[in-house]
Amino acid sequence: MSGSSHTSLAVHDDGLAVITLDRQGSSANLLSSGVLDEIEGHLNALDKRSGVSGLVFVSAKSGIFIAGADLTEFAAGLDQSDEEVQRVSQRGQQLLGRLATCGYVTVAAIDGICVGGGAELAVWCDRRILTTSSKTQFGFPEVKLGLFPGWGGTARTPRMIGLSNAVELVTGGESVGAHEAAKLGLAEDLVSDAEGLIDAARRMVAAESDSGDYLADRKAWSDPITIDPTELGFLGATASAYIQGQTGGHYPAPLAALELMLEASQVDLEAACEMESQRFAPLFGSPVNRSLLNVFFLQDRAKKTDVGSRQSPDESSEHWQHARRVSVIGAGIMGQGIAAANVKRGIAVSMSDMREESLLAGISGVVREASYNKQTKSVDAELAIERSALVDAALSDAELGWADIVIEAVVENLEVKHQLFERLERHLGERTILCSNTSTIPISQLAEGLAHPDRFCGLHFFNPVRKMPLVEVIRGKRTSEATIAAMAYYARRLGKTPVIVNDGPGFLVNRLLLPYMNEAALLVSEGVPIKDVERAAKDFGMPMGPITLYDVVGLDTCLHAGGVMLEAFPDRVVPATIVERLVEAGRLGQKNGRGFFDYPSAKPGKPPKGVPSDEAAKLIDEDRRRAEVDAPIVDRLMLPMLLEATRAVEDGVAADVRDVDLALILGIGFPPHKGGLFHWADTIGAAAILERLKPLEPLGERFRPTALLTQVAADGGKFYDLSHSTGGEKETIL
Repeated sequence: MSGSSHTSLAVHDDGLAVITLDRQGSSANLLSSGVLDEIEGHLNALDKRSGVSGLVFVSAKSGIFIAGADLTEFAAGLDQSDEEVQRVSQRGQQLLGRLATCGYVTVAAIDGICVGGGAELAVWCDRRILTTSSKTQFGFPEVKLGLFPGWGGTARTPRMIGLSNAVELVTGGESVGAHEAAKLGLAEDLVSDAEGLIDAARRMVAAESDSGDYLADRKAWSDPITIDPTELGFLGATASAYIQGQTGGHYPAPLAALELMLEASQVDLEAACEMESQRFAPLFGSPVNRSLLNVFFLQDRAKKTDVGSRQSPDESSEHWQHARRVSVIGAGIMGQGIAAANVKRGIAVSMSDMREESLLAGISGVVREASYNKQTKSVDAELAIERSALVDAALSDAELGWADIVIEAVVENLEVKHQLFERLERHLGERTILCSNTSTIPISQLAEGLAHPDRFCGLHFFNPVRKMPLVEVIRGKRTSEATIAAMAYYARRLGKTPVIVNDGPGFLVNRLLLPYMNEAALLVSEGVPIKDVERAAKDFGMPMGPITLYDVVGLDTCLHAGGVMLEAFPDRVVPATIVERLVEAGRLGQKNGRGFFDYPSAKPGKPPKGVPSDEAAKLIDEDRRRAEVDAPIVDRLMLPMLLEATRAVEDGVAADVRDVDLALILGIGFPPHKGGLFHWADTIGAAAILERLKPLEPLGERFRPTALLTQVAADGGKFYDLSHSTGGEKETIL
């Protein structure tokens, strides 16, 4: 056996060679340049041996075959020239391409994650065997980083599984499980577990060596793809239209991959690889690539640390073992969503509500959501029976107090919550953590009167809970760090991403969202057509326009939240009175079919479509205010959000600009192709932002440059240079 630091080569007596991937010091195998060098060394060693019957790649890591290339290494090379990037691409193609030309059968024996560069290694092999484990996933997620496969994936895959299948796999960026991979032709054999991979590979090598089928496939997969020109044109047109609809034109990689694969289908494999490396180079290091890499690193950072926390518990500590039972008080939409998130993860839930009929309806809703099957678009009856055992009704405060975590999700009223906590706290266990899902009431204010404020924090889920990945974990003045750490881990157990923030009006996400929405309403009152405001936001990349967002959230809800911000920051908040007018007229948004838009009809399973409203237009005209400045709409919308974000960092509500960026991407859908609010600001430059603020100065305090913005501009630096929550550890700055 020969070994290196991350891989080892063993040749068995029957001539079967096995390269085992086991990246040291990491839970995942990544194809770094060092790992590629080791693989090259093993292939060179095998070339010098006789009697090799086959080569099998296998991973020593449970649940992970290869999780792609080393993106930290990639990020370090973003400033390379196109020629240098092409050479990196060609080097990968040539090395992995040896797996399709060597004198023996090559097999990728895959258990767990096989994506990106790992999937490219696999498709260069003659054959693939996958385990049917739920962890086994095969795919090309490169478009989610603003790229497409650059080591031969776009050239080899269409020849193996067909052009249409490859287009969907590569341009969509989604992974498939083992059974779907087999249907597509990405797997020639399936086994139940990793223990069976080597034996299955040995049988496959013997069969292929006898039949020679792999040699015929090598030749066929080197030739141009045979496809009718009409079919090719139809595929291109339909796929292009779909991609445009999905990306809004903000993400160039999927279209570039489509065009590449369509054209490369008409040439041989060698030429297709050359085309791939040439077209890969301009995408690498592009603004979108840098932004999406930044999002990746933000999410990776959140997995490794409690974002915004002063301490992270060790996995063996009691905090990481907390929460076997959770109580949820309030059986409304949010309470149901929170309870269902727990049930889906196998955590038992007790629910409570003031009204018995609401409680019964809430429990039914929890079971329905927790057992919903996305594929069949219906409730899985068997799963419903299983999961119904995990949720019950608590008929007394004492029953609620048995839980490890108690989450309050009742009406947004300070007095109601105080009365609830006073009644409930006497029944809580010595370690029970009490949380509030409030979106507006300060946590420290809610904690007044509690005997154990150290075991109380905010746990702000976003609606709808089943879709929104963010949870704000809010630290009150007297909340212990152990409580914060435990709740951050609990959020991860639910499959959510926690961002830890300090207490303050609106916490973090709502504090930054409301100035953006308020400015949109002010623009409308100044006579800017709603469609222009909506278009400016969507052209920037926001998932929906801010006026539509008002209707989705509910104008009464927005009015209440806006009042909280006005009370907290009266010096800079200019209330958009049109919102109050609409609420007084009974126009609350989608919830009652009348808001800024009218919603005359709604189709089941689809969001209601708004149409212009004559009544709303009349109310807007009556609320008309004088336009004081002439500036781009997008600046009016986005710069208030940025300025409020700098204030949140100055105030210590957010510990790091990266916390802000991740929270906004996950919490409001801030466009990933911008990389985050502060990342976007860094691409413009602080000095340039100061210039863009000058025409807006007549609008008052809300557009006044903050000390943080002025400091960054004076230093000629970036907001990301200010990172201070990682204990001095250097982070990747793109």
